[in-house]
Amino acid sequence: MGNCTTTCLSKLADTVNLDNLLPPLGGIKTESGHTPPKSAIYQALPSEYEQPHHVIKVYDGDTLTLQNKSRVRLVGIDTPEINPKPQPFAQEAKQFLSDSCLGKDIYLSYEPGGDKTDHYGRIVAWVWVRVPTAEGGYLNVNEGLVAEGLASFYNPGTSAHQNQNKMLALQKAARLRKAGKWVDFQDSQVLKTRNGRCYHCDRGCTHLKRSKNLIPIKQSEALDKGLSACRGCHE
Repeated sequence: MGNCTTTCLSKLADTVNLDNLLPPLGGIKTESGHTPPKSAIYQALPSEYEQPHHVIKVYDGDTLTLQNKSRVRLVGIDTPEINPKPQPFAQEAKQFLSDSCLGKDIYLSYEPGGDKTDHYGRIVAWVWVRVPTAEGGYLNVNEGLVAEGLASFYNPGTSAHQNQNKMLALQKAARLRKAGKWVDFQDSQVLKTRNGRCYHCDRGCTHLKRSKNLIPIKQSEALDKGLSACRGCHE
């Protein structure tokens, strides 16, 4: 078990000022030359976390392997796919995760009341790593990827994540700065169902064949509400 300060995830979730996230987020350079975003660095670990695990492999931007051979899927995010064909910024997302975690000890924390593994048997967690600078602190890697525009917020469940407001603010700030995967973002009208967790390009999406009462919505608004792009029509 660890210590807790006022910078714990649950306490920051509702106190995000988007204006403070709009300027470039870098500025703290580590020994390796990697610059993690300040907005994702905390003074202390959350109140509950696991003792450190050593990372031996990074598979892509949101999946890594521990020394005990367990695979970890970073909760709350989705990064561009590497296989079968790399999507734009897939390699950059993988590099960010490698720079942050590969060959290092990381700490894991979990969503309160949530599943600790997914249907693939992967651990689903928030990943933390100590920042080796004079300022110290711990990088929330999940948030860092979103802040740098290398991941989208992703929550397929019905319950909000403990820091969902902050994640959405980081995503919006990255989109407005056209950082990473948002570099060519052009707002457009998309469609959503009443209770769906995704938004869709148009009525031709195969996932909408049985859906009625589709709701038109701006893509930016859908993103700000925490909806994810449908993988069937947003390849």
